[in-house]
Amino acid sequence: MEFFFIITLLYPGYSGANYLTRKGTVTAKPGETRQDLHNKVLVSIHNSVDDPGIRHANVVFFSLEINELPVTV
Repeated sequence: MEFFFIITLLYPGYSGANYLTRKGTVTAKPGETRQDLHNKVLVSIHNSVDDPGIRHANVVFFSLEINELPVTV
């Protein structure tokens, strides 16, 4: 099942505190939990941001919802 996420991180940088907000989709495999998906998103950000401070980020905001909207007529 596919989920839409928004995440905002606060992390130390060379010139003080930095914020980073990302949005996108993540797919859950059978048996995965919200925590598993949260960790997937964080690992993805850690691997894509070229700033060592990102590994010390604090999550300021995290939203995870089913991506598919209900059918309306």
